[in-house]
Amino acid sequence: MAYSTAFPVGSPEEAYRNGDAALRSGDADRALFEYLRGLQMEDRPQADPLYRVGVIHHGRGNTDLAEKAYRWALDVDSRHAGAGTAMGVLMLEQRDFEQAEHYLTPIAARSNAPWQADNALGVIADIRGQHEQARRHYEKALQANPRIPRVLNNLGYSYYLVGDLDAARLQLRQAVNVNPRYELAWRNLGLVYARQGDYDTAIEAVARHGDRAEAYNDIGYISMLEGRFDQAMGFFEEAMRLSPAYYATAGENVESLNQLMRRNVSPATN
Repeated sequence: MAYSTAFPVGSPEEAYRNGDAALRSGDADRALFEYLRGLQMEDRPQADPLYRVGVIHHGRGNTDLAEKAYRWALDVDSRHAGAGTAMGVLMLEQRDFEQAEHYLTPIAARSNAPWQADNALGVIADIRGQHEQARRHYEKALQANPRIPRVLNNLGYSYYLVGDLDAARLQLRQAVNVNPRYELAWRNLGLVYARQGDYDTAIEAVARHGDRAEAYNDIGYISMLEGRFDQAMGFFEEAMRLSPAYYATAGENVESLNQLMRRNVSPATN
């Protein structure tokens, strides 16, 4: 209804061009309107606008509508790389790893595969503990563009999972250098510094775009897992001092820590 007075278009192609322009300008509502009215003018729907409709709904969390649009696009063109990759990513988000691989694996095998396909396959491999395979996917995703923050973050976290902290720090530093506002990469970088015993830098990294009380609580938890009980207690107490909201969370961690200290057993051997 908001666009009921919009100027008519002479062809589906004109509507799609209008939709692309609206999407570039950040007006997703207008883009969706243009793509849909273009599709209504078609004798046979086109895969590209259907894929873009899916992307808009996916970005808004309307997963059912996004999935319908992606599937429709693939019905029109079974080799559509964008729709196939997006379906794989959607299945990954729903933790249906087999279906995600069903869509992503043949696309990743292409010479011009979207980086998102290999990135998603890397995430699945890391979840399964197949870290070397995961890193191969991330490195392939970075071949076309070595400055993709999301992939650099995932590659760094993959190194973190196997304990290669120097390599993890290198990749995560690259991620935040490309995008200084990438909160997840800063948080992961903080975990690396905490594991290396550089707690001051860890706190600054985790708190860069977040809550300092949360940062102290998180670093305290890492210290507890590492068996550094005295340091962990200090971090939990500082979290509670900084924010009453962390009394419950940090308090539970303190209680767990007290039990461990009484038993004098490291969490790693529990």
